Amino acid sequence: MKHKFKTIAAVFTAAALIVPTLGANGAINGPLGTTGKQDGGIGNSTNYLDDVPNIKVDQKVNDIIYPLFGNPAIKKQGETVTVKIDSQGKEAAGWDVKLKPTNHSAFTETYDLPVQKVSMGESHWKNSEKIYDVTVQIPENVPEELYDLEVSYTASGQRKTDEQPHSVKVVKEYKKDFEFLHLTDTHVGSPRNLGNHDDVSTIDPGRLKEAGMWDAKEEDRWLYLQKAIKEVNLKNPDFVVVTGDLMYGQMNPQEYIYEYEETYRILQQLDVPVYLAPGNHDAYAQDATLADGAKYWEQYFGPQYFSFDYGPYAHFIAYNSFDWHKFDRSGHGTVSVPTWGGQIREQQLDWVKKDLEENAKTAQPDQITGLFSHHNPLWRDRDIWPSDDPDVQKYWKQYDEQHNPQNLETLILGEKLGIQYDQQWHGENAHELIEIMKQNDVDISLHGHTHIDNVTEQDGILYTTTTSLELSGKPWVGFRPLEVKNGEITNYNYEEPGVSVPVYENGNTEGGVMALESQYEKPNDGHATEQTVTVYNRLKKEMTVTVPMYLVKGEYDVSEGTVKQNVASGDKQYVEVEITVPAKSTKEITVK
Repeated sequence: MKHKFKTIAAVFTAAALIVPTLGANGAINGPLGTTGKQDGGIGNSTNYLDDVPNIKVDQKVNDIIYPLFGNPAIKKQGETVTVKIDSQGKEAAGWDVKLKPTNHSAFTETYDLPVQKVSMGESHWKNSEKIYDVTVQIPENVPEELYDLEVSYTASGQRKTDEQPHSVKVVKEYKKDFEFLHLTDTHVGSPRNLGNHDDVSTIDPGRLKEAGMWDAKEEDRWLYLQKAIKEVNLKNPDFVVVTGDLMYGQMNPQEYIYEYEETYRILQQLDVPVYLAPGNHDAYAQDATLADGAKYWEQYFGPQYFSFDYGPYAHFIAYNSFDWHKFDRSGHGTVSVPTWGGQIREQQLDWVKKDLEENAKTAQPDQITGLFSHHNPLWRDRDIWPSDDPDVQKYWKQYDEQHNPQNLETLILGEKLGIQYDQQWHGENAHELIEIMKQNDVDISLHGHTHIDNVTEQDGILYTTTTSLELSGKPWVGFRPLEVKNGEITNYNYEEPGVSVPVYENGNTEGGVMALESQYEKPNDGHATEQTVTVYNRLKKEMTVTVPMYLVKGEYDVSEGTVKQNVASGDKQYVEVEITVPAKSTKEITVK
């Protein structure tokens, strides 16, 4: 690790040179002026190429193209779900569909999903000669839990089996009053995790530990993200949305392979459904476009844009706000990138409009409608960059003469200005998207990219930008819980103005102490006949959390809290306890 540490440290000499400055007329102000550093840049590292020299892309999206790990289905007991299968052009039959325990469950039982209907289908993102829609029913006896999906079928005389982890959440009822969480900018692989807020060229020992930068031990790698995930699981929201920049993708051309693998592995520690939208760092086309992050995204997570429902109470669209021609997002050298700002092109914009219009035909009055993406369409570079700068004038003149893709001279000038003024929504269709949102009564729009917290309400739409999970986040590393009651978003701030919940106690990353934590007296693996769990709430507000316990099958009494589930599966008993912990205090739950 020592030689790698020196390599990574050298990155900051270059990184320190790319901190933007304010324009002479103070054009970058308000929330954008607080970002601390722009989001593009340059770097050079071997990551852990020395340890795993022959690693290759391990495609995760194969036959099953819905539901997926990054686009799961939330369904009630007794309801049907339509599974989409890409048979790669082959005639398929003999369907067998199952729900299986996830990699973090102590359960061992699987559940057969009876096939109700099979028909030919289609997909807006996956080109294939044959896509089958296989509609199956979830039995009433399936416990409320997150499951892996397994599909087997026969094609060309051969039996095929495919799985998608964490892709189906079974619930007893959809909650009219529910909670979801917004996370963003996890940046697995980012060297910016190592320096302090004020000087990215430094190496802070506390942050070095929390980053676990390519640590040889998986359990110590990306510790900051693992801690955030533990807190998300403890909050136990109905679902989670993540608005991009999962990877860093800017150190060397082969980096994406490692970072996509690591991100996919780490995010499977989530015990709740997670919906993923890509960011600019996920979709650069590096090394003369041979390594295309946008292609990797589809291989690991599926569609770059899609929509989903939480029963009748919510309809959300995840869209790709880094929707550029490959030439515009291509890096070179070690690896600089010319474009990191937002854009949505006509094809995707038309899809968003159609999806919202179709949803409006059946939506009930108290349904909330939301969009989420990496870039916030409110913050356009055309409005932010100083109009009296001759280079800015030259750039927009060239851009208007040719874009999609831009010419090389324009790209180079845009990168130069981006380093000076940053890039927010850099390209097309911000106003058009906002107008579509207004026309279709969208309630909320969630974003990342800036690594800061900001909440803006405009024309009845709540635009929330959440700080990063990368350790560069300001005012701290955090995530945003959003509560919905009677069709209205009622609670989304930990502190005013618009600040999210800190992952670390008092926002102190270097201290490494989690703000919300549960500690089990015995291993939570289904072998104990009693258990004691201590829940620590180090935050300034009370927190309602859910504590899962796997025990030997039997009858149990719970000392504190409300039992939300108490079900047997095989020789295991699952007891789920909800408890409210006051601010700056602890609660102990004993189960016997």
